[in-house]
Amino acid sequence: MVSRLGQGRYVWTVHTTLEKEVRPTEVIYTDERRACAHAAEMSRDQGVLAASVVRFTLDEPGTQSGIAMFVNGTRQQVPYVSDCRTIHGGGKSS
Repeated sequence: MVSRLGQGRYVWTVHTTLEKEVRPTEVIYTDERRACAHAAEMSRDQGVLAASVVRFTLDEPGTQSGIAMFVNGTRQQVPYVSDCRTIHGGGKSS
């Protein structure tokens, strides 16, 4: 079932972070639990440092929000992430 907020709808995306790369979104879900289960599973893959779930509201630009991050299958506290574009995957700065 799709959650509704005003005229928009929520969707949850899953992407992974490797040592030298943040991969693009792999899948989009309409169910948060399924997105989190997939992210937890992906976070166990060899070479994956973390898998993240981000919530978006359809038809409402700028509404993305970090929901969950998994490391080795374990949910982590989602830290504050700056919009600073000088920080890249693996925490390296330019």
